[in-house]
Amino acid sequence: MHMPIRAATSALCMAAFATLCPAQEWTESVVVQKFLEQSPFAREARARSAAVQAEARGRTFYSNPSIIYSREGAGLTEFLQAEQALPVSGRLKLLRQAGGSAVSAAEAEGAFDIWQARTSLRLAFYQTLAAQRREVVIAGGLKEIEGAIQVLRDREREGEGSRYDRLRTERERAELLAELALVRAEAELERSRLQAFLPEGTRITALSGRLETSLDAVDETGLVSRALGARDDYRAEQRRLEQFRLEERAASRLKIPEPVVLAGYKRADVGQNRIASGGVVGVSIPLPVFNKGQAEVARFSAEQERVTARMQILAQRIRAAVEGYARAFNVRVEARGRYRKELADGGQELVKIATAGYQEGEIGILQLLDAYRAQRQAQLRMLEIEAAVKQAQIELERVVGEELGR
Repeated sequence: MHMPIRAATSALCMAAFATLCPAQEWTESVVVQKFLEQSPFAREARARSAAVQAEARGRTFYSNPSIIYSREGAGLTEFLQAEQALPVSGRLKLLRQAGGSAVSAAEAEGAFDIWQARTSLRLAFYQTLAAQRREVVIAGGLKEIEGAIQVLRDREREGEGSRYDRLRTERERAELLAELALVRAEAELERSRLQAFLPEGTRITALSGRLETSLDAVDETGLVSRALGARDDYRAEQRRLEQFRLEERAASRLKIPEPVVLAGYKRADVGQNRIASGGVVGVSIPLPVFNKGQAEVARFSAEQERVTARMQILAQRIRAAVEGYARAFNVRVEARGRYRKELADGGQELVKIATAGYQEGEIGILQLLDAYRAQRQAQLRMLEIEAAVKQAQIELERVVGEELGR
């Protein structure tokens, strides 16, 4: 007799302890912050920029000096000299500027990739939150049905109720249990998609946040210009165009010869068993006869044409995407307003009327269950519309390149 009591007491203590221990509140800001701090997306973007920076720096080093020693066998003649090319054309300065633009382009590309992943993370967050809310609505409807079943059982025992009413209501409960299981499975799938963006070992139990958005209808024209200024992929193309212009200017400097200065020491047999020594100075000037950088200039000119065309294509896509998602968002916001107003006009009054009518014998169990179902479907439809509005907002923010309404 004592063992079951002890087990029950232990279970109650564990439940109370779990209630007192505060669980981590998984809000949107917490999830996004964890993603930005510990996700490999940010590390990959930083490493990519560092690689481009190292490559750009390697192109701007001064050429290494040369040390030459030579000895002639016919008589004693020894040379020890050093050579150094003088970068007088100004190519290195232009290459440094081009390298800075290349690094900026890589950073912008990395920022755009992180923004895309961050947007997908937010979509997964709110899809999981919507599935969690649907589970709550169906569980609430199930609780109502179970309460009705208990009342019908009591009436049936007392001889005042119908067996058909109880069986029909129990059938409704079975349908709700099946629907609840499917919604829970969907919530688990959505939760797994969310956890795919977070570090290994992260376990998300329940989310907290508002599915509703306070953002009203948006202006399509203003968002297009805003997107062209905020999109990191468009900014990356601008920086790359700037890079190739500088590269072309640097390539045109190849026609300016850069002299090689020679200085050293000579030791030689001058006859009569005498050894003389002295300094050696010289200048070597390469003549740009064949290679004047014309191939490199043509190449970087073509690269500029490519980038300009890509920018035009990207601008067209951004404009079309922003206008399309903005219109879709405005339509969904309008539909949300209309449906919310219709629910406010009817709402819980339908269930109250049906319950009172069933208790007074004016309507049957089917009409009562239909009222419960209509109210539940209305709540689920409202959730679906809110989730659609939120999804449209996040997709619009994806193509704009920044969050709206903040």
